[in-house]
Amino acid sequence: MLTKSPFRYDVFTANKQPRYQGGPANLICKAVITETHDAKTFVFEDALNRAFDFKPGQYALCRFEIEGKAHYRAYSVSSAPTRPHNVSITVKRVPGGLVSNWLNDHARPGMRLDIMDIAGDFNIIDRPFERPLFLSGGSGITPVMSMLQFLNDTADPVDIAFVHFARTPHDVIFRDHLDFVARRFKNVSMHLVVGDDLNDDSFSGSTGEISAALLRSLVPDLRGREVFMCGPEGFMRAARSIFSELDVVAINQESFGERIAIPENDKQGGQVNFTLTGATLDCAAGETLLETAMNAGVWINSSCRQGVCGSCRVRVTEGKVRMDDLGGITEQEKAEGYALACCSRPIGAVSIEA
Repeated sequence: MLTKSPFRYDVFTANKQPRYQGGPANLICKAVITETHDAKTFVFEDALNRAFDFKPGQYALCRFEIEGKAHYRAYSVSSAPTRPHNVSITVKRVPGGLVSNWLNDHARPGMRLDIMDIAGDFNIIDRPFERPLFLSGGSGITPVMSMLQFLNDTADPVDIAFVHFARTPHDVIFRDHLDFVARRFKNVSMHLVVGDDLNDDSFSGSTGEISAALLRSLVPDLRGREVFMCGPEGFMRAARSIFSELDVVAINQESFGERIAIPENDKQGGQVNFTLTGATLDCAAGETLLETAMNAGVWINSSCRQGVCGSCRVRVTEGKVRMDDLGGITEQEKAEGYALACCSRPIGAVSIEA
């Protein structure tokens, strides 16, 4: 029978006052840390000087003002609640990614942003485990890094396997810290894997692509572990197939990050008619139905903002949308005319029930 970590999370959080426990908050950037050539960590403190109370692995729903427009993104928190005075997000550039590139180019200490909430079921407080495998690809390392840091900070003796895939040694986010963890914590089995090692003599990890044979060689007791994984959808799809082949069933997964730009021929936008409220507003090219609804003052329930949770489901009664979901809606729901507002963009004029 699997049990939760023996660490008493409730005791840890009980005596921090005042503390942030979710909901909207204004944050102040305290530091910007360059992780790789295309990724940075942004460290924030609460404007009200509250300590942060969240669970390792959760994500922050962030609101950014860029050129006078509000943009919403979900970024996994890369720091741990064991260091409660700050909260960090680590953001990698994405081709065509509006917010990710803006952050990497323009964010500086002193900048402010709003978070709507810190949330998510993907965490190691609510999910039972005895011997976790943290598996990540690219920028998907951020939530599992929060989990690893939490277990290290609390000196949890649990047997940890950590496997991270990147393109080259120069693309390994948190590489220095991971090397430090590997040296200091004997209960952590650390494996870094790259597609091309670039003949880097300082890199002592493995070279290759994710496969059943490689995972078995790195983690021989794979079947007996609880998997916590995050990465690009292609990486996650390959991992799920491998775990199915190897009969690994204790799988927990997350898939957050800014999306690749929509092809130009699908970015024309259009007028959005909200049939229940009577509001009408033009949706700019590339904007989502949810962003348009917020700009029009129309409330649509939402949570993840990435097409995962399904809470922003709306019915499209007229017109067509392009939806870039991550599994938060069924094929039957799509057939019935439903779409997820957070990841759907109109192709011409549309009407939705909202």
